[in-house]
Amino acid sequence: MLSMQLADMQPENDYFYWIDITEKPGEEFLNQLEQQLGLHEIALDNLFDTMHNPRLLEFEDHLLLGTRVIEAWNTEMAITSLGIVLGKGFLITAHEKPLDLLDKIRLRVKSNQNQVLGNGADRLLYLVLDTLSDHYYELLDLLSDQIDAIDDRATELSQKQDPLLQRDILDTKRQLLAIHRVAAPLRDALLNLRRTNRNLISEANELYLRDVFEHILQLLDNIETYREILSSTTELIMSAASNRMNEIMTFLTVFTTFFIPINFIAGFYGMNLVMPEARLPVTYPIVIALMAALIAFMYVWFKRKHWL
Repeated sequence: MLSMQLADMQPENDYFYWIDITEKPGEEFLNQLEQQLGLHEIALDNLFDTMHNPRLLEFEDHLLLGTRVIEAWNTEMAITSLGIVLGKGFLITAHEKPLDLLDKIRLRVKSNQNQVLGNGADRLLYLVLDTLSDHYYELLDLLSDQIDAIDDRATELSQKQDPLLQRDILDTKRQLLAIHRVAAPLRDALLNLRRTNRNLISEANELYLRDVFEHILQLLDNIETYREILSSTTELIMSAASNRMNEIMTFLTVFTTFFIPINFIAGFYGMNLVMPEARLPVTYPIVIALMAALIAFMYVWFKRKHWL
């Protein structure tokens, strides 16, 4: 918004202004906002505030709603703040860099001009928050596909190993936590927004905002469900690893047990003593046959005891 355009703004009852600020403006522009629209100094200070959690600040004739937008799933989450100011006859959206989300909102405004432009700035506020809610759901749908793939990989652990599965689960949990961190404060802000000044939120548009609130609640419930699924999958991985370890220990124990009597016989005839039967030609094959018979006997016995 240019300074000359801002100076000419006079919000009226039959229309409203949407001011989209793409980057943090200078002090002069902020002073004009304060003077022309009557914005509170605290609202201007928090419009681009990325340090605090999203929150709702209510003033006499306008309110500030802070939200966050998740842009990418890189190693470092790209989270951008979106400040929203609703006043009499205007709506301000402020963000430090261009957002694809705003392009979606503009398309929705163009496709619903009569409903949006004819119902005040609070209807546009609903459209912004509803698009933001849809944005969260799109990210959650992507994670839902990842969780399904993780679950399929976890069920195949008995056939093959998957050393990267645990890492993928941790990454997915981290992404779920990121959505929860940006959606939970918005839920609280929307809850307070339902109790705000009736001069800013009409009764008709309050129903739309309540719909967004219900969507955010459902979103948070889905996140908790997915987190429980991933926790159960982690337990399944640990159980599968424990079962594999038990199988290995069972095999090693049985293998060692088979050689206990063989070691005894070999040690007995390996003593440095002269035994009468050791001089007989048949002693060697008899001892070998005895060892084989002991192994066979122990194998059959273990099978009947269900130890193998």
